[in-house]
Amino acid sequence: MIQLKNVSKFYYSKGMIASGISKVNLTLDKGEFVVITGESGSGKSTLLNVISGLDSYEEGEMYIDGKETSHYLASDFEEYRKKYIGNIFQHFNLVNSYTVYQNVELILRINGYSKADTKKRVTEILQRVGLSAYAKTKVSKLSGGQKQRVSIARALAKDTDIIVADEPTGNLDSTSAAGIVELLSAISRDKLVIVVTHNFEQFEAYATRKIKMYDGKVVEDEKVTQPVRTAGEGSALSFAAAAGRASGRISVPSKIRLGLRNTFNIVPKFLLLLVVFLFVVVAVTSEYTSFQHNKEENSNLGYNSYFNNFSPDRVVLKKSDGSQFTEDDLKAIRQIDNIKSVAACDVLLDSLVSIEEGDISYEAFPRPVSEFTGKLVDGRLPQTDNEVVLTGDKDDYYFTDEMRQELLDKDFKVYVSENKEVTVRIVGLAYKTYNQNSYVYGGDLFVSDSLLEDMLENTYSVNSTVTTTINGKAQEAAEGSATYRVVPSSKVAQGTAVASEEINNFYEKGKAKEQTISVAVKNIYYTESINLKVADVYTKKTFEKLTGSKDFESNNGSIYINPADYRSLFGKGNYQATVYVKDLKDLNATKEALQTMGFKTLAMKDAMVNYVDSVVSIIQVPIAVIIIIALFFIAYFVIRLILRSRVSYFSILRMLGLARKNIRRILDVEMFTVINIAFALFLAVVILVNTGIIHVEYIRTLVEYLKVTDYVILYAILVLMGYLISGKFARSLFKKTAMGSFREEE
Repeated sequence: MIQLKNVSKFYYSKGMIASGISKVNLTLDKGEFVVITGESGSGKSTLLNVISGLDSYEEGEMYIDGKETSHYLASDFEEYRKKYIGNIFQHFNLVNSYTVYQNVELILRINGYSKADTKKRVTEILQRVGLSAYAKTKVSKLSGGQKQRVSIARALAKDTDIIVADEPTGNLDSTSAAGIVELLSAISRDKLVIVVTHNFEQFEAYATRKIKMYDGKVVEDEKVTQPVRTAGEGSALSFAAAAGRASGRISVPSKIRLGLRNTFNIVPKFLLLLVVFLFVVVAVTSEYTSFQHNKEENSNLGYNSYFNNFSPDRVVLKKSDGSQFTEDDLKAIRQIDNIKSVAACDVLLDSLVSIEEGDISYEAFPRPVSEFTGKLVDGRLPQTDNEVVLTGDKDDYYFTDEMRQELLDKDFKVYVSENKEVTVRIVGLAYKTYNQNSYVYGGDLFVSDSLLEDMLENTYSVNSTVTTTINGKAQEAAEGSATYRVVPSSKVAQGTAVASEEINNFYEKGKAKEQTISVAVKNIYYTESINLKVADVYTKKTFEKLTGSKDFESNNGSIYINPADYRSLFGKGNYQATVYVKDLKDLNATKEALQTMGFKTLAMKDAMVNYVDSVVSIIQVPIAVIIIIALFFIAYFVIRLILRSRVSYFSILRMLGLARKNIRRILDVEMFTVINIAFALFLAVVILVNTGIIHVEYIRTLVEYLKVTDYVILYAILVLMGYLISGKFARSLFKKTAMGSFREEE
C-alpha cells in the first residue's frame, strides 16, 4: 500500500542542515499493526509525518498504491491525507474550544458527509471509544486519556485505510494506555495501523511488525507473532453505506457553519476582531468626512462674476414656461422640507443700491420688509412706504454703538441707478443674519412692497434693451446715454409720449407731433412693446413744463411716457426667485423636488468658478487612497496577530486534509460575519444619533456628509478589506507544510 525507496528528509534552520530521516526503504501493507520505536531524535516521528503527508521529503520516492508522490504539491498531499490517512497525534491536536462531538464531526464535515450520516456516525464512534457521556463536553475539560480517545475517534470517523499514531500513550497512565492499545489493535484487522512509541512493551502483545530507528535510519525491521483474536474483535464499523454516500468535498453549508462557529467560539478573539473592524469603519468614515468637509469649504471659496450674492445655500429658480412667479408658486415652494427661506425678488439680490447722506455711504441689497426675521438692535419696524430697516455686519464701522445713532431716524438718498433715486428713512437697525457659508458683500435694506416694485421696475429698465421705432426707423437706447431712453412722468397723458424736438427730423414735413411711435423692450425674461402717440416735443425752454424735470442737459433725448405705460413695459413682477436651503447635504434632493414641480434650478454652489478646489482635490484624493491602503495594512497586521491564535486550528484542518481554498472560504465567512456585526453596530449608533435618542457630537459630525451610496461604498470597502486580509492570511498559512505551520505555532 505504501512503499518508500531511499527516502530522505532534511531540515533547514539558520543556515544549518539537519537530517530527519536518511535513505529509508520500507513497504507497508493493509492489515499490519506496525510499531516504530527508537530513542528521541532517532527520526521515528519524522518518518511518520512523511508517511502521513504532513511533511515533504527531499530525496527518494514514496509510492501510494503504486503511484509516485515526489511531484506532489501541497494540495495533492492534502487530498492524500483526506482520502487515506487518519491521524492520532501525541499532543492530540484537537480543537480545545470545540466539544467532543464537534471535534469528531469536523472530520466528517471536511469529507462531505451529510448531516444525517454525520450524526449517526459520530454517535456510534463515540460509543465505541467510550465517550458518549462526554459528547457535549469541551475538549479542554477532558483528561489526557479522554483526549486521546477523542483523537482516535476522529481518526476512525472517516474510515480511512491508514491510521497513524504518534506516541498515542505517551501522556497516559497505564490503565488508559492499555485501553488505547487494545482499541488500536481492534481496528488494525482491515487497516494499516502505524504507531510511533518509546515504549514497545506496551504494544508488543499486539504488534505484527516492529521497526527500529536510529540516527534517521531503519536499523531493525522484523515481523512479530500476530496476537490471537477473539470472534468479533476488530470487526468493521457499520459505516460502509455512509462512507459510500460521502461526497469527499466539504459542502458550502459546512463551510458557513464552521466559519460562524469559529467566529464566536473564542469570545476574546471575536471581541478583538470586532474592535479592529469598528476602528476601520470609524477611521475610513472620518477620512471620507474630512475629505468632503474640506471639499465643501474649498468650494465656497469660488466666485461668479454674474452674481453679487453667491451664497452656497442659494438656489436661483425660473419657471420652465418662462412665466412670472405667482403667490401659489411661492407657497408651494415653501412647503419643501429643506427650504429655509424664499426671496421672490431674486433680481434685486444681485443689485446693490447705494445709501448716502453727507459723509455716510453704505451699500445694501433691497429685500421686502415681509422677509425680515431678525432681531432689531435699535428702532422699530417700518409703518409707512418710505420707512426702511437696514442690516449689516455687527463688526461693520457703521454698526458700532456710536455710528448706529447717526443712521437711526435719519433720511437718506437711495440711488437705485444713475437715473433713479428715492428718499427713505431708516427707522430700524439689525445685525445681518448670514445664510450658511454666506459670502456676500454689503447689508440688506428691507423696504415696503411699493418701493420694492419701483426698484424692480428700474432694474428691468436698466437691464433691458429699449428700441424706439420712429417713422419705421428703429433707434436703440445706448447704455449710459439719455437719447431714446424711456422715462416715466406724471405730466404725460397715458397712451402718449413727449420726446425731444430732434425726432422731428424723422418726418418729411419735420413734424413728429400726433405721429405714432413704437417702444419695444427686450430682456432675458420677457419682450414687451407699446404704441404711443407723440403728444408734443420739448425744447430746452419747454422741457420742465412738459416733463416735470429740471435737468435738461442730463435728460435731453429721453422719451417721457405716462407711469402706467412705463409699468406696462417694466412692471412685470418676478420671473426669477431664490430659495435658501437649510442643509447643503440635501441640496441635490431639494433641486430634484423643485425640478419635479416645474422649475429650472441654478445652485450657486454649482455655478461658482473655483480653481482651488480642483488643485486641492488633485492632492487630497491620492492622500485619501494612501491612508485607506495604510489602514488596510494596519488592520491586516493587527488581525493577523489576533488570528495567530488560530494558526494551530487551521493547521489541524490542513492535517485533516482540508484544501487551501476551503480554509480560505471558512476565513471569509469569519471575516464577513465580524464585518457585518461591526457595520450593523455602526449603523445602529448612527440611527440612534440621527433620531436624537443618544447625543454623540463626534458621531453626528462623522456621518454628516454620508449618503446612502456612501454607506454602500463604505460597506464594500470593508468587505473587500476583509476578503484581502483572509486571502493574505490563508496564503501565509500555506507557505510551509501542515506540520511546519503547526511547529511554528508551537
